Amino acid sequence: MKTVRKSIIALTVFSIGLVTIFFLSTGFKKMETNQKTPTTHIVTIYQMKFDPENIKVKKGDIVEWVNKDFVPHDVTEIDKKWTSKPLKQDDTFSKVITKDFNYFCSIHLVMKGSVTVTN
Repeated sequence: MKTVRKSIIALTVFSIGLVTIFFLSTGFKKMETNQKTPTTHIVTIYQMKFDPENIKVKKGDIVEWVNKDFVPHDVTEIDKKWTSKPLKQDDTFSKVITKDFNYFCSIHLVMKGSVTVTN
């Protein structure tokens, strides 16, 4: 009787261990698949415009501005919290996006754009 009881207890402990390992491994796989690679969005600077002028991205995505114009431009946050260096033709400037902001070219004040974070 004691041997049967010990066998049942050992089998129960072993089964609980297997179930725990299964759920832990499934949970870790689920966490890995939920981690997303940021998307890079391109804003082209051409003919004195940002294209697209207004862009929607997810938090953590990257926006890359590419100057395809023959004159220098920059990308400056509306409150001047940050700015790129002047971008010559084919230069780029990238930023990881954490919140909404408006921006402009401080060299050519008519050029404006916005980045909006969506869910």
